[in-house]
Amino acid sequence: MSEPTDEDDRDPREWEKLSAEILLQDAHEAIEGGDLEGALELLRAAAARDPERIELEGYVDGVRSQLLKQYRDEVGDLRRIPTIVADRATVMRINLPAEAGFLLSLVDGRTTVQEIVSISGMDAFDAFRILKSLLEAKIAAVDT
Repeated sequence: MSEPTDEDDRDPREWEKLSAEILLQDAHEAIEGGDLEGALELLRAAAARDPERIELEGYVDGVRSQLLKQYRDEVGDLRRIPTIVADRATVMRINLPAEAGFLLSLVDGRTTVQEIVSISGMDAFDAFRILKSLLEAKIAAVDT
């Protein structure tokens, strides 16, 4: 039988910190590879594992900011008016998450992207992320 090592005697909190550090390294690699969404998930997990490291929240905010700009660029001019282009049966088959369904319910062919984001009451990051997803899935489209 092997002798226990110093590592075996670590406090569980130390393992959490070590795990957070590995997640942080993976997040940096994801950022370098251009995977901001993957990096965001890794950073959120690291922050949850080691809440004492305040800088992790700063990293999360920084990546969210970059992604928000990317989402806004992909959605386009905020004065554009989105419309639903998928038929009702297709939308029902997709089984959208509640937030996406709610945002889609605000798309009426008269309301601009900016107005939809404002009246949704959602965080701008989440609203633009969902709008981008609806456009990519060809459930909605914006006028040109």
